[in-house]
Amino acid sequence: MQLLDRRTFMALSAATAATTLAGPARAANGRADIFTADLWGAAVDSAIIVGEESAVLIDAQLTVPNANRLADVIAATGKTLETICITHVHPDHHLGLAAIMDRFPDAKPVAHPLIQSQLSAAARWMLSTMSQGAEPGTFADRVVVPAPMTSNTIILEGERIEVLEPMHGDTDLLTAVHIPALDTLIASDFLYSDTHQWMAENTTPERLARWRASLDQLEAIGAGTIVPGHEGPGAVRDSSIFGTTRAYIDQWEAGLAETSNAEDLKASMLSGNEEKALEWVLDSSVAAVYPS
Repeated sequence: MQLLDRRTFMALSAATAATTLAGPARAANGRADIFTADLWGAAVDSAIIVGEESAVLIDAQLTVPNANRLADVIAATGKTLETICITHVHPDHHLGLAAIMDRFPDAKPVAHPLIQSQLSAAARWMLSTMSQGAEPGTFADRVVVPAPMTSNTIILEGERIEVLEPMHGDTDLLTAVHIPALDTLIASDFLYSDTHQWMAENTTPERLARWRASLDQLEAIGAGTIVPGHEGPGAVRDSSIFGTTRAYIDQWEAGLAETSNAEDLKASMLSGNEEKALEWVLDSSVAAVYPS
């Protein structure tokens, strides 16, 4: 499996602050607060599901500074962080877990067993590759491997948090999280809003078809609030993200068929997407097709 390359992150500059782009999803006895990383942290979304006394975290960020800011947001809720669920193997959703555990050592990190196996196998790679040449303090000095889940349901104060079976998204095995009480789907990297999408692991029609099939299954859930894996400045959190994500996949597939070099493929993908954040993600995707 091709993982995110540390060099793509090192090409960015630490610029914008972490943001919450929209109000939290709420239920009578809880809510979901969304923390969005700065561009240096790849604009990753983490969700804090907040109950009356306890909380659950979905995804743990990439860099230590963003993980620390996320930890500050969790602490500000005044709730006890019980569980941390990691949705997939990409380090931008996982590598910050060590910093989160430093702040909340009693929390239990977990992942679906198939995801946990991948995280365990990738731990040494993450530690050696991501930290190589990085400024001190950018990345954690260790990798925390979550425990395998024994059930696909996390219970927070009597409410179900459903960790869906892994499907194909921007990588082979990816879990989404459905919170029925909040009418919310934490879609992770099945969906992107106002950023370029990671297409480096989807360069054949068969794999793109599998991603579309996953989107069909997730859309059928009918959740009112949809939280993507990455958000840009113009991001939204509703079902329209399914359409914009599909449109990007369609444009990528057309570009693969109609171009024959990296320059033309990138140009075809920038058309209509000039304002999307994370252009380096597009560069990495193009490089997977046309290595330099």
